[in-house]
Amino acid sequence: MYFRFSAFYKREAAFVFSEEKNQMDVFALRAGQKLVVNKPLEFEVDKIDKYTESYDLLPTYDAPLVSARFKGIFDDLTDDLQFIKARITDEKNNINDSFYYINIVNVLPIMDKTKSVIKIEKYGKAEIMSIKKLYVIEGSLKGHSVVRMEEHKSYIIVTEEFKRRCEDAGLKGLHFIEEGYSIYTDLD
Repeated sequence: MYFRFSAFYKREAAFVFSEEKNQMDVFALRAGQKLVVNKPLEFEVDKIDKYTESYDLLPTYDAPLVSARFKGIFDDLTDDLQFIKARITDEKNNINDSFYYINIVNVLPIMDKTKSVIKIEKYGKAEIMSIKKLYVIEGSLKGHSVVRMEEHKSYIIVTEEFKRRCEDAGLKGLHFIEEGYSIYTDLD
């Protein structure tokens, strides 16, 4: 059994990678390669809440931010994860330096295209895949605990063991969506 890894937070907020401050494209974060950086990666949010520190995963677009506690639990996954210091700044220039960006260093083709339900939508010349129901090919993670899905790089897929370690540690702000789960009722 595999799970899609995502975040939930007390309020609707997104910690956004600052391409301007980082002078790099956000897509470089999804390439599945180790990054060489000499300063913290910069993220922005409307406001840093008083409860931000109580979360172990913050909501972002494709660039997971995790706590030092999360890092300590998964420091052993050096073949899967690279932890890079992050700096979060809000609209009032408040700063939080206590989180890490986790670079998922493996991008693999893992989607079971015969069982999954997908829809391809066209926007001009661009085609965007919408996944209505996801299934992962058994064994396709090739011994890794966490990977980015090549077919849709915003999807981070984890094993049952990874999920169990998170639950055993009582990490806060994590959400796991079991493969095959769907909120859609109009699937054919």
